Amino acid sequence: MKTGELIRRYRKMRKMTQADLADACGLSDSAIRNYELGNRKPSAAHLEAIAKALEIAQEALLEVDVSSGRKALEYLLRIDEELGLKPSRDAKGDIVLTIDHGSPKAPKLSAALEAWLRQRERLDAEEISQGDYDAWKASAGASDL
Repeated sequence: MKTGELIRRYRKMRKMTQADLADACGLSDSAIRNYELGNRKPSAAHLEAIAKALEIAQEALLEVDVSSGRKALEYLLRIDEELGLKPSRDAKGDIVLTIDHGSPKAPKLSAALEAWLRQRERLDAEEISQGDYDAWKASAGASDL
């Protein structure tokens, strides 16, 4: 998803108009409209202001292209290099992703995955709604990490 589409998605999730978002982040209505339409890309400072106004992690507004297996693999390879995520096989022979606990940053990845697992379990048990889960994803679970 492109940054403009993500801005629109999270703005609507927060039940804000373009004018509401513009006021909340100190930008003009037309700037928000142009970002959402993809006519312009927000600067790093504007992206930060928009994320803050939407109460989400700035990373939630970044374009992540996983439209092919190769593109998704590239992200996984980078996570492996930085945080110690690696493929292995479970008892049934299925490929699973595991944490290399020898990696210096493995505790951060482990904490993030634990937080994600807790939220997925809550969603699956219908303790939270899909909207609550989506809001947690957008905030990057900051309170859990």
